Amino acid sequence: MRLFAEPLPAKLVWDEGELVALVVAGHRHTVVEQLRRWRVEADWWKDSVSRDYVTLRTADGLVCDVYGDRRSAPGGCSA
Repeated sequence: MRLFAEPLPAKLVWDEGELVALVVAGHRHTVVEQLRRWRVEADWWKDSVSRDYVTLRTADGLVCDVYGDRRSAPGGCSA
């Protein structure tokens, strides 16, 4: 297991509504399973957090949590 102090920029690749790949640091990882999804919305009265999370398993054995900030422009996420 490897933990990162700061999230890494990542890109999710979709094909006809199905999540097929995760791209991190220029490396493409084929997604084989979405383990869970959840949403976090907190501190709505100040600088709030509004994120969608997904836990993924890739073909090369990577298991990671990926999130997208719902307040930012669409298409961005971090792993």
